[in-house]
Amino acid sequence: MKKVTLILITLTFAFACLSLWAMLTALGKVAANSSLALPAFSALFVGLRAWLLLLPIPAVGYCLYAMFSCHPTEQSPTTFLAWTMSVLCLVFFPVLIAVFLPSLKLMEQLK
Repeated sequence: MKKVTLILITLTFAFACLSLWAMLTALGKVAANSSLALPAFSALFVGLRAWLLLLPIPAVGYCLYAMFSCHPTEQSPTTFLAWTMSVLCLVFFPVLIAVFLPSLKLMEQLK
């Protein structure tokens, strides 16, 4: 049961990172076709979006280690869940702000 839980947590984390990468990629493509420049914070995150694809690598590594280790790990899947979701929260909220900043800039110009 622990192995299935570790796999599900890893897949969820990887899918969330891929989704954040896709949001920033879409923002970059929309901004490239727009006459307005992205805010600096958004442009920074669009430029660093490739790092989101590297975030799941340690999670996959730990999952494989825990599954195929000769010595079972003492760490529970709950700890792994807390670790991955903490990392995801630390990344998700700045990305969310970076995605919504251009819409705030557009609303200011429409006033």
